[in-house]
Amino acid sequence: MDDPLWLSPAEIIHKISPARDLTGISGGDWDTERRYRFHDTAKYQAIRARFVEGANWLETELFMDGYRRRLKREGRIGRARSLKQLADIYEQRFVRLYEAMNRDGFRTETKSGKQYPLPALLIGRDGEVMIGNQGNHRLAIAQVLGLERVAGRIVCRHELWTR
Repeated sequence: MDDPLWLSPAEIIHKISPARDLTGISGGDWDTERRYRFHDTAKYQAIRARFVEGANWLETELFMDGYRRRLKREGRIGRARSLKQLADIYEQRFVRLYEAMNRDGFRTETKSGKQYPLPALLIGRDGEVMIGNQGNHRLAIAQVLGLERVAGRIVCRHELWTR
């Protein structure tokens, strides 16, 4: 499960959440019970709103709801202690990422050779590839841009998947 899996970003329709406990080969109903439409997630919606509709990060559900509650609960998200600070970080980081992916496509490493963390992928019992907790922003940008391919690392597959 170490080699990157390359596929069309359009093939990833669902997200598994939570997924932190899923590694290796796992049975059960996680691939049906924890499955959500990726386009319905707050991160995808925020990326789409910012880069397709021109919205401000602070106007997105991700910030107005999810990050607002998290900041209230935890007092900070990374280095940010306010929604405005977090929006500024998002603007710097994800505008730069969007521009790079638009120019260069999906890359697995920097120009200096440093490896980017790859999106975490899970394979369900029927072979469907789904995204887990890592790489949601990159996948959302790839889908918004209509990129032809992305890479991810398979972190878990369902025990019933035999291919």
